[in-house]
Amino acid sequence: MTSTRSTHSTGWTTVGVVCLLLAPLLSMAADLARMQAEQSGALAGIVSETGSDQLAAMLAAIDANLGLYQVASWLALAAAVVAIPAVGAVRRLTVARSPRWSAAAFFTGICLVIGEFVHLMGYYAWNQMLVASPDRQAAVELGMQTEQNVFGLVVFAPYLIGVLLFWPFAGVALWRSRLIPVWSLGLVLAGAVVMIVAGSSFITSPVSAIATVVGLAPVLVARSRSARTSADPAVANASTPVVT
Repeated sequence: MTSTRSTHSTGWTTVGVVCLLLAPLLSMAADLARMQAEQSGALAGIVSETGSDQLAAMLAAIDANLGLYQVASWLALAAAVVAIPAVGAVRRLTVARSPRWSAAAFFTGICLVIGEFVHLMGYYAWNQMLVASPDRQAAVELGMQTEQNVFGLVVFAPYLIGVLLFWPFAGVALWRSRLIPVWSLGLVLAGAVVMIVAGSSFITSPVSAIATVVGLAPVLVARSRSARTSADPAVANASTPVVT
C-alpha cells in the first residue's frame, strides 16, 4: 500500500513538473497571439499608458481579428490551468530542503494562479465583451473607466506579483534543493529580468519563455531519474535523482 501511494505521488509530481515547463510556453503562445490580434507589441517591449485613442484602436483590431484573439484567450486559460499542478510540484519538491524559498514560491504561485484567472476575466473576456458592444464609443469610455478604477487595479495586483516573481522564486527554491544547476538558475533569473525590464513584446516574450523552460528542464530530468530509481532497486543503490 505504501509503495503504491509513493508511486502515485511520484507520478503526480512528474505531471506537475511537465506542467511547470508547459506553463511558460502556453503563456508565450497566448501573449504572441494576443499582440498579433491587438496589433500591438514593440520589438523591444511596450511599457506605455493606454489612452482612449489607443483603446479604440485596440478594440477595432480585436474586432477585426476576433478569431485569433479568442485563440489567445483559450491559450491563456490553458496556461492558468497547468499552473495549478506546476505550483504544487515546486512546493512538494522544495519544501524539505529550502523551506523559506519554497514558501515564497508557493505564495507567489498562488498569486500567479489567482491572478491569471482574474486576468482572463478582467482582460480577455472583458475586451471581447467591449468589442461586442454595438456602441463603440460607449465601450471605449467604459474601458477607460475600468482602467482608472482603484479596486480593479488592486484585484489585478496578484497577477503582476505572480507573473514577475513566481518563476525566479521557484528557480531559487529548486536550485537550493539541488534540482537544477546554477546555470539553469541563471537562465530562469534572466528570463524574469527580461520581462520585468522590457515587458511583453514579439521578442522579449519568446526569449523569456525559452530561457525559463530551458532553465527548468533539469527538474524533469531529475524526476525521470527518480522514477527509474523507484522502479528499479538496483538503480537506487547506484544513482541519485537530483541534479547537482
